Amino acid sequence: MPQFDPTWFASQIFWLVLVFAALYWLMIKRAIPRVEKALTARSERIQGDLDRAAKLQQEAAAASEAHQAALAKAKDEARDILRAAHAASQAELDKRQEQLGAEIAKQTAAAESRIGAARDAAMASVRDIAIETAQAVTERLTGAAVEQAQAAKAVDAVLERRGH
Repeated sequence: MPQFDPTWFASQIFWLVLVFAALYWLMIKRAIPRVEKALTARSERIQGDLDRAAKLQQEAAAASEAHQAALAKAKDEARDILRAAHAASQAELDKRQEQLGAEIAKQTAAAESRIGAARDAAMASVRDIAIETAQAVTERLTGAAVEQAQAAKAVDAVLERRGH
């Protein structure tokens, strides 16, 4: 066998070094920059998705706070109406107190249901975005598609731990 013949060692070592150097150069100049570019782009997309999810979560929290402020304002207005009615007449107060009590209860229930619906819609939207993001990130990182049910289960587990 010529590869074990000592007379051929010098030429074999020469070709080994030449081929190794050529492959090393190709890896440095072509393959590694492409892999690095793909990893950077993937990282930027993931960070963008995470930033968008955080922004949506902040918007949902701001909407919830606005609804809480509207509820407080409605309660303050109801108290002012009650004070004015008490100052006007005690006799009329008995009559109007039932009407205002029912109206306040109705407004409060309606406001609380609107706030609850808005909060639930916002949390569902954040949950849906989190599920989509989890699926996309997992698929891009591992290359394997994740079922929506599995992603939903994982997101729900994280939300439970955080108390949402």
